[in-house]
Amino acid sequence: MFGMVLEKLFIPEVQKVSGNVEKKIIAFGMTKILCELDSTIVGQYSQFWAPVLQSLVALFELPVDETIPDDEHFIEIEDTLEYQASYSQLVFAGHRDRDPLAGVVSDPRIYLAQCLGKLSVKHPGKLNPLITTGLPPNAVSFLQRYCMDANVTIT
Repeated sequence: MFGMVLEKLFIPEVQKVSGNVEKKIIAFGMTKILCELDSTIVGQYSQFWAPVLQSLVALFELPVDETIPDDEHFIEIEDTLEYQASYSQLVFAGHRDRDPLAGVVSDPRIYLAQCLGKLSVKHPGKLNPLITTGLPPNAVSFLQRYCMDANVTIT
């Protein structure tokens, strides 16, 4: 079941996440999946490790995917709103994004590199081949840049 969630939901849909705080939360969770679940690196879900990492790098580097699949057609419903003072206040009230990871993760790219470095120590010689064979060259170069910025080496 978890494999299906990774394959059908996380990997193809993560690029549709918008908003800096939302992206940071998704990146934090995906990093935890990649680096703290042994079943994703050496277990039954290991075939998803490189695709999850690739989708995470894409989340950082590519623009938001705003396409709507052909099978998702929504009818736009136009609401007729009457004037209400309380409604007007809520509509025009300022909205501040609350970052639940403030103080825990400042830069999700650096956090990913640091976690991959720790995982590399735990599984020496395992990650580098997975990364170089499982990711396209541009994703590998982005990942190398994250590691340089975090002063981390992956073996």
